[in-house]
Amino acid sequence: MTAVVDQRLDFTAASQAAGREWNDAPWQAALRARAAKLATELDWPDSRAERPWKYYDPSRIGLTPETPLADASVIITRDGGGFAARFSEAEGAAAETIARHLGTAVAPETDRLTALHYALLADGVLVNVPANAEVAEPIRLDRRVTRAGLSTPHTLIVTGANSRVTVVQEYTSADDAVVALPVAEIIPGPGSQVSYYVIHNWGSRTKALLHQRFLGRADGAEFRNLHMVLGGEVVKGHLESTLEARGTASELLGVAYGTGSEHSDFYTLQDHIGPDTRSDLLYKSALRDSSRAVYYGQTRVGLHARNADANQENRNLLLSKTAKADSDPVLEILTSNIVRASHGATAGPVDQEQLYYLQARGIHQRDAEAMLVRAFLEAVLGRVPDNELRDDLAAKLEAKLEQA
Repeated sequence: MTAVVDQRLDFTAASQAAGREWNDAPWQAALRARAAKLATELDWPDSRAERPWKYYDPSRIGLTPETPLADASVIITRDGGGFAARFSEAEGAAAETIARHLGTAVAPETDRLTALHYALLADGVLVNVPANAEVAEPIRLDRRVTRAGLSTPHTLIVTGANSRVTVVQEYTSADDAVVALPVAEIIPGPGSQVSYYVIHNWGSRTKALLHQRFLGRADGAEFRNLHMVLGGEVVKGHLESTLEARGTASELLGVAYGTGSEHSDFYTLQDHIGPDTRSDLLYKSALRDSSRAVYYGQTRVGLHARNADANQENRNLLLSKTAKADSDPVLEILTSNIVRASHGATAGPVDQEQLYYLQARGIHQRDAEAMLVRAFLEAVLGRVPDNELRDDLAAKLEAKLEQA
């Protein structure tokens, strides 16, 4: 990555102030200083040259060194086993886990946005599950931004061998101008299963640009992930699954319901490196008014990824003449010894035959269309195995549908 010096954007002083506010340990002060240097030197990702940024220019977020840190809070609920802790409260082994893993899956060097995240980090949660533990209830993280400014939430999930955990995270914000730069790092142990569900319920003037990476370097580790976009001026996600060890697997799910001029934009990478790896992806959006959904996904099957099984699917419903969806699933296959590598994408209005069928049975056109939209989106939620959680997610989606 070429460093481009921009003297107008020097984040050193802002980063140092954040470090003093949070009373950084020496290792975190070093990480913050490294990130601040990168944030000052690196240019914004180039929407003209970098394919994942084709439809959104990140320099438009209006972030400067004078942007204040937003008032943000995190509430950890339903964590009966004490598996989750705020960075600021972590002690002993938990603090050592943070020091060892923070910034290893999503590095500050990734781009200027991740550099800014670490340089101005002020909100972190560790979910740390020991070997052979099965967390019965989902751990819930409710993150709220109550005032304008920059928010830098970090979620670090580290699991031991043969453990099971589900983490549900919901983001909300006020209708002030907010820039959010969330980062999530998922680092599993051998044979562990991690489910991570994210609900984007941002305010109408929030621009959220997030990075997430599942680092599958332990044999047999499995990851299930859902991003549900129900609000936000812009929600732009870069999501990676690195399937390096034998038998690692990931399932990436996405649901977006867009209204007004909301912009939902996801780039995904399913990177098959080791043998016997599996990945599946299903992203669906339903779009009204002048909202827009963008999906660009890569499935990469490397030379040593024997017996890889990969699928990638993106479907979009256009519910107005001014709504727009852009979809570009890509396969890169470097070995012929695979089980499957498939992809597909569609964009169009609701099925007119299905609509006519419902109307012919006395259902008003608007109600009939709403039924079809619900069925279309809830097919993704049907992949969530926990009945109670699935119903909760469906209720949040229903609330957004009713608002429209």
